[in-house]
Amino acid sequence: MRHLALSGGALLLAATGLAQPIDIGPAPGRLVDIGGRRLHLRCSGSGSPTVVIEAGASAFAIDWTLVQPEAARARRVCAYDRAGSGWSDPRPDVETPARIVADLHALLAAAGERPPYVLVGHSAGGLYVRLYQLDYPNEVAGLVLVDPSTEDRLFTLFQGRAVAISSLTAEQLATTLPASGNVPGPTRSPQTGAPFDRLPSDLYRRRVELDRRLIASFPPTVPAAVVRESAEGQRAGLARLLESRGRPDNPMGRVPVVVLTRGLEQTPGIAENHAALAAVSGNSRHTVVPGTLHEIHLSAPPSVVQAIGDVCDAAQTKARLPVRP
Repeated sequence: MRHLALSGGALLLAATGLAQPIDIGPAPGRLVDIGGRRLHLRCSGSGSPTVVIEAGASAFAIDWTLVQPEAARARRVCAYDRAGSGWSDPRPDVETPARIVADLHALLAAAGERPPYVLVGHSAGGLYVRLYQLDYPNEVAGLVLVDPSTEDRLFTLFQGRAVAISSLTAEQLATTLPASGNVPGPTRSPQTGAPFDRLPSDLYRRRVELDRRLIASFPPTVPAAVVRESAEGQRAGLARLLESRGRPDNPMGRVPVVVLTRGLEQTPGIAENHAALAAVSGNSRHTVVPGTLHEIHLSAPPSVVQAIGDVCDAAQTKARLPVRP
């Protein structure tokens, strides 16, 4: 069916069940049945805690090829494709953050992976891993947030001004959405060039084809009912994260957390925003990684590998995170 993602106040639409027959080759990992659907999961290495990677929007498990093998030298690392993305089957309903979290939980259980987990989330994936921790706090031993999206920097127009989606009620958000009819679907070109071309050439070509297939799945129009269901699911997830920030029992406060911020093409206030997010944890580190674009795991893989190792070690030993430049 279809899913929507709210990013920077825009609705990005995709019909994950309408993919065109573009050859993407065999899945590099396992296709795991989670109850009538299969999700692609690629795990390597051994040891605890297990590292689980949540990619950003319009991103894939293979995007972590420069990070996963190095991180897996000392521990088990798993990356996966969300429903309708990469090699994973589409979902039968509208995608929402809550359903993404439920899928990941079902996937790890069906694959025989066991907590504790250190969750790594890039961009929108940073929202999903934090929601996972709210749902399953005893399973999460630490977080690595790679240039993450945050609930206080995703906006929509309400009564003529830009407001954080997370600050709206369901009724307020509904006034910004179409009541009936259809909404035009998006159009864009495949992501090419830097930093994606840092992948090995064969994987880079495959990634372009994965993105072409995802774009080919975009419908020309999307029913208003789908827009409303997805938008409300997004709002509810963002509002939940915002509310959890001020709670003394927020599980993020009890685990080691590293937040990485891109060094190039920063939007105003992003570094300060990420520093404030890191400060939710009592054992955290915030680093601006020089010379990196949004995909820090492609621009500077060692920085992400180091962050993963530091969080895993701190989680295992109950120690403070080391200070890094």
